[in-house]
Amino acid sequence: MLLPGLGRGANRPKSERSHSHAYHDGRYAYSHAHPGRFHAHKQPNRHAHSHRYPDSDYHRYPLPAGDFNPLSHNHIKFHTSRNAHRHTNADPLLYSLAHQFTHPYLYAYKHRDGNAIAAGRISRFMPIILPFLKSLLSVPGLSGYEDPVARLIEAEWRPLVDELSLSRLGSVHGFKRGSGGDPRHSVMLAAHMDAIGLMVAQIQDGFLRIAPVGGVDPRILPGQAVMVHASGAGGQTDLPGVIVMPHARLLPPGEGEGVVGVEHLLVDVGLLPSKVASLVQVGDPVSFGTEPVEMSGETLSGHSLDNRASVAALTLCLQELGSKSHAWDVWATATVQEEINFAGSTTSAFQLRPDLAIAIDTTFGKGPGANDWQTFPLGNGPTFGHGPNIHPYLFKRFKELAEQLEVPYATEIMPGSSGTDGMAMQVSAEGIPNFVLSIPIRYMHTPVEMVALKDIQRAGRLLAHFIVCLEPDFLHTIRWDD
Repeated sequence: MLLPGLGRGANRPKSERSHSHAYHDGRYAYSHAHPGRFHAHKQPNRHAHSHRYPDSDYHRYPLPAGDFNPLSHNHIKFHTSRNAHRHTNADPLLYSLAHQFTHPYLYAYKHRDGNAIAAGRISRFMPIILPFLKSLLSVPGLSGYEDPVARLIEAEWRPLVDELSLSRLGSVHGFKRGSGGDPRHSVMLAAHMDAIGLMVAQIQDGFLRIAPVGGVDPRILPGQAVMVHASGAGGQTDLPGVIVMPHARLLPPGEGEGVVGVEHLLVDVGLLPSKVASLVQVGDPVSFGTEPVEMSGETLSGHSLDNRASVAALTLCLQELGSKSHAWDVWATATVQEEINFAGSTTSAFQLRPDLAIAIDTTFGKGPGANDWQTFPLGNGPTFGHGPNIHPYLFKRFKELAEQLEVPYATEIMPGSSGTDGMAMQVSAEGIPNFVLSIPIRYMHTPVEMVALKDIQRAGRLLAHFIVCLEPDFLHTIRWDD
């Protein structure tokens, strides 16, 4: 198939369209072949990516042998300059998934507006973080039962931090040492890893009555696939099940007219009553059983994106900091029990005593029935909380940083509580200056939450640059009225 814009190269004389040569530039050895319209650059490194130029040649530039990137990629947003590789897109992070969010030649690219921020310095990590995010969405981790997801996070963070530990309540603490002189200030980045779900409340004739853990909307429960984490019979057994409801005529008068309450719903695991009684115990957690789905439009759908999307953004931040110098110490924390009582952030902030705290969470994305000023479109960047729970100087600093990096953002008004870990961290110990960074998702607190991957990437990038830009005396320059 003839791609748009390739025809001009095809009409050239054959002598101009097909040739080969080799050269060495002092660091890399290249061989070039021009078979017709296409032009390939090969190096000993097998990883390649593709460019399309105005002269319609097809270029392959493999990564330098010392650059780590296990994936190849193709540009959908094509380069338009024959000389410098200048992007036509002012936002450095608005590339298609087919671009694979990566650019190895960080020193060679500038954006059209002259911003010298390298194209996608953090973006090269996105293909690596996507499997991790999907794994986070494939395991349980209800409030109070976070161990399965905590183990995944520990394994992912271990090579990215200097020290790794668990709090007494089970929050994951990753410590990354700063380069400043002693005593160093520290910043705490908190993304809660717990999720909403259900719990077995009663066993009745082989069916399970359930109670909500966190803010579960009963409207979405009937017909949902779930996983019962049964603890009987000497060990844990995961039993797939479905949530069912009695026919309206079998419910108490008036209960069948509208939304059926959780107290009338049942979980059917397909086993005989005697088997259910031997495997399941009252109090066993029940998680949503859906798997994550990569949607069109560079979005991902699945349960627990609130708040595993933020855990992924925090992980991207740690990966980015691995190649940057930062004066401040960093505490990356995956907190427990945010969905019920903020227990993780309350206790971790008290234990770690950071000088600054940032809560990374999700917020309401625009969608069906949610299109007013309180919601935010997917793909247009993270939101910055603004209100009593947020220190005004930190709000100002993040706005300036986002504008400098050309990362889109929206201001999210929080006139009361933010409903995030930031509420607990702000009032911990003698008080901690706090900021709330949120990633918009659709269908919050359902098994089909949806997020734009580029928003996760932008959030991680902003966090990393904020930390890099923290001066040793930053804490002495901020005032509440700034």
